[in-house]
Amino acid sequence: MSDRMIPIAIIYSRSEAMIVSSLLDSAGILVHIGGYNHASVSICQLALGGFKLTVPEFQYAEACRLISATPGFGEDIFSKALQQAVVKMMVFWTVIFGLPMSYVIAMEGDGSSPFSIFLAPLAALTIPVNPQGNSEYFLAKRTND
Repeated sequence: MSDRMIPIAIIYSRSEAMIVSSLLDSAGILVHIGGYNHASVSICQLALGGFKLTVPEFQYAEACRLISATPGFGEDIFSKALQQAVVKMMVFWTVIFGLPMSYVIAMEGDGSSPFSIFLAPLAALTIPVNPQGNSEYFLAKRTND
């Protein structure tokens, strides 16, 4: 086996990348996080391709075994707090921006269609949110032990 680095995961969350890296590091597995310093520049790692975790080829099988044995691995968990925060922000944005704009459009009487009243609250859909994507793991298939 060589010591070339093999990708084991592409992770879109900085905290998840650090946790997996620490897990591997604590077991004595060398791990490199590609794109680690981008987190200080951009909040959207999805656009930058995420954090690419690589391990040496001679430690790849052990890293795969360790990650697979981690409790909760493979479960898709979407943050309910993030979902609730986005909904609250959309409601807030609609109340602060959409309703006053609807009132102005309705009272001006410049021939605007009544349909435009309902378009103003849709401005809430322009709120930028950080997408939460699932990480990709490139683990070796397990053989019968």
